[in-house]
Amino acid sequence: MHDKPPKGPATAADPTTDDTALGTLLAAAHQRCRQAFNRGLRAAGIEARHFAVLRGLAQHGPVSQRELIELLDVDKSAMVRIIDDLERQGLAERRRAVHDRRAYAVRLTTEGEQRLAALQEIAVPIGRELFGWLAPKDRERLVTTLRQLACKPAR
Repeated sequence: MHDKPPKGPATAADPTTDDTALGTLLAAAHQRCRQAFNRGLRAAGIEARHFAVLRGLAQHGPVSQRELIELLDVDKSAMVRIIDDLERQGLAERRRAVHDRRAYAVRLTTEGEQRLAALQEIAVPIGRELFGWLAPKDRERLVTTLRQLACKPAR
């Protein structure tokens, strides 16, 4: 059976009727998840932001930094720092793009692929702890709602 979700952070208003309170609650949920992943991945010398880029490269790479920025919706300067960190650890590398000598394609190294597999072993139980209590219908509804929210263009 599924455990009940933990009580949420205190808000000044009711997030079921106040959009600002809903945004605050969503930000608190994001922060809690990020902290949990960072705690779990810290021993492996990786942060959640590095892990996200490694996964993005595994799924979409090799890709240009610009494409990676768009795919993962990460700030340009933050992406440069993340890729620099991954290169220093030997997990990713930049190479001149075949189609454009001015651009670089970023790809996982063999060590990066191996490390990502090990990091997945760390991340799976963290994700299970964070989300495993959700009933399948609730999880499906949450994913659908978050996708809609993430993909809805800003006005």
